[in-house]
Amino acid sequence: MKAIKAVEPPATARSREAEEAEAVARCARGDVSGYRWLYDRYGQPLLRSAFRILGRREEAEDAVQDTFLKLHRHIGQIKIGSTFSTYLFRILINTCTDILRKREAGYPVSTTDMDIPVHSSHEIRHALDEAVTALPERMKACFVLCEVEEFSYAEVAGMLGLHIGSVKVSVHRARKKLRKWLAASPTFQGDES
Repeated sequence: MKAIKAVEPPATARSREAEEAEAVARCARGDVSGYRWLYDRYGQPLLRSAFRILGRREEAEDAVQDTFLKLHRHIGQIKIGSTFSTYLFRILINTCTDILRKREAGYPVSTTDMDIPVHSSHEIRHALDEAVTALPERMKACFVLCEVEEFSYAEVAGMLGLHIGSVKVSVHRARKKLRKWLAASPTFQGDES
């Protein structure tokens, strides 16, 4: 009879949380390597979310930079029991909200498009980005965090200070609006030869 060798389990959420906690602790001590680790882990997800919320490359990059600056200023206020990603994405959402308010107040804004790799054709990506950008602010934030960044409804509720039911409704309505918008988009019509 052949002995079965135990296989090492993949890195668990617990070990990721431990790495994250250690990085946050290094940041609190002023160790730059902690910030580098956090940026390597969260920089791209934050950038994708900011771009989908704001729809503009320059503003998305500014939002991520501001998020890490705010993190640096308030690193000592992170509660040990809270999920760091929830805290970080909440900072990002608040930063994006501030940018959107400034935009509505008439401040000059950039119109640069962002080149973010997505697993679909250019036309579909463009149509989807345009549709997501057109969503109302709260609906857009809920949709991006749940559907794109794959946070749970509870995590998103914590980030945005909403009830879980409100997040679910916002995501449902966003999906419905996006389906309707995309169905009417010229990108998805025609080619019925």
